[in-house]
Amino acid sequence: MTYKLGLLVLLALTAHASQENGDASNKADGSDNSSSIKLPEFSPYPVSGAALWEQFVDETESRWKSSNALKEGDETARYDGEWAIETPQILAGISGDKGLVVKSAAHHHAISARLDEPFDPSKGGLVLQYEVKLQQDLKCGGAYIKLLSAPSTGEFSDQTPYTVMFGPDKCGDGKVHLIFRHRSPVTGEYTEHHLEQPPTPPIDAMSHVYTVVINTDNSFTVLIDGTERRSGSLLNDFVPPVNPPEEIADPDDKKPEDWEDNEKIPDPDATKPDDWNEDAPLMVPDEDAVIPDGWLLEEALLVDDPKAEKPSDWDEDEDGDWSAPQIPNPLCADAPGCGPWERPLKRNPEYVGKWHAPLIDNPRYKGEWAPRRIRNPKYFEDKDLYKLNKIDAVGFELWTMQAGITFDNIYLGSSAETAARISEDIWKPKHDSEVAVDEALRPKAPPAPKPGLKDIPAMVKTRIEEIFVSIIDFYALAQDAGIVVALKQERSGAFAAVMAVCALGWLVWNALLLGGFLLGLGTPASASASASASAASDKQKAKTEDESSGANDAKASGSSSGTSTGVDKSGSAVKRK
Repeated sequence: MTYKLGLLVLLALTAHASQENGDASNKADGSDNSSSIKLPEFSPYPVSGAALWEQFVDETESRWKSSNALKEGDETARYDGEWAIETPQILAGISGDKGLVVKSAAHHHAISARLDEPFDPSKGGLVLQYEVKLQQDLKCGGAYIKLLSAPSTGEFSDQTPYTVMFGPDKCGDGKVHLIFRHRSPVTGEYTEHHLEQPPTPPIDAMSHVYTVVINTDNSFTVLIDGTERRSGSLLNDFVPPVNPPEEIADPDDKKPEDWEDNEKIPDPDATKPDDWNEDAPLMVPDEDAVIPDGWLLEEALLVDDPKAEKPSDWDEDEDGDWSAPQIPNPLCADAPGCGPWERPLKRNPEYVGKWHAPLIDNPRYKGEWAPRRIRNPKYFEDKDLYKLNKIDAVGFELWTMQAGITFDNIYLGSSAETAARISEDIWKPKHDSEVAVDEALRPKAPPAPKPGLKDIPAMVKTRIEEIFVSIIDFYALAQDAGIVVALKQERSGAFAAVMAVCALGWLVWNALLLGGFLLGLGTPASASASASASAASDKQKAKTEDESSGANDAKASGSSSGTSTGVDKSGSAVKRK
């Protein structure tokens, strides 16, 4: 109740600010300038038992290190994109809520943070959740996170081994990556395994929360904004599959030269018939065709334009002889044709085409050849794919054409319940607040002008015409349905009575509508304003009583603060004044 009331107050304050400042496009940045919208205040949310819980508060900012990796064969920085930990500048939902922000468009960015101790997914599965806010849209770029494999050494780059990569990416069609790296116990090589049919991410300026849950039975679930968008098994829903086939085709086996794999062959004993004429053309002139009546044999299709004149500056010594441009012959417009007539072509009845020997069964046919199957020397079977490599850092290594990508509220652990509670207590209030701010900042359509007295006669005339058209349409509909015929066959005058009642009821209904319309036009502006003021007074009175009741409840429970806070087992969410 308190939260909904807070949103209503937010909308009212926004509307009031828009009227006073005359600017409906203000940024909601949570700062203290006079044009900004008053937002709910940020308050840290305690989470226990997490390998990482990052809200980008002052105490944790120092653990984020930008990469100083250099380009190969060069001494220049490989990642020159800038980062900042700051509040969003566009469509903020919570005042003072900082996030990690990509500051440079069309640059490479890399930043990472080391965990307090390595996280082992084999002990209880893996749950990764974080928020993404695209302040400046996303035309081409990534917004995914990497869980770096332990031990993570050296400068963070695209060559740094990772265990899981997860999150949205867009350049053309967007998708939400879910990739994990698995080490073959036979070869020791690592292979990236990509989720088949990944979900599509939302692309807007709101905050969205992305969650992946990997369970100890190898099942996984991908959620966006708390809604399941993809689920399946690490064994079956990734390409390439982790476990290779037990048998493979022998790469050293070769097809014998005398192997016949053609089921049919041309009959070697067949001969071409003596009367087979391969030279006969497919199409021949139609000897039965006659020239159409009215065909103008002596007229050309194109003639000189009689209106054309030689340009005055035409020099025959330099430009040559002048000739008029050609135009379609006007005499041919109404004729079936002009100029020489040629017989149309028809299919040659004597055409047989090139002769080929008929096919017969191949007496030496052995079937389609395939190399023999051998045991795969790289075969293994891993049924515990959830036992991923240990993780000792998280990082963002991105290329993006747009700046303003904001990351916040990163959770890494083993509790899907904790992630769901964070989503409900942190992301949802923020998102709802952003929606309210977005709605408040949208330009409002001006009210339709009220018709004047001079418009009333025409409007009344139009309305009366619509009434009679409706009556006629109703009669036609009844006639098509057979109701009119049935009533006319009644001897008691039922037809006339029913039609009279329907027509009278229709006229009365429309008269009432017309009367209400005219009364609305005649309502004084002062009366309308008085009614609005009365309604506003009633709402304010109800609000005051609500707040008074809330204050008394707080006093009774021993609270000395007027701040409403969402609380659950793990602590406070976002405080709202």
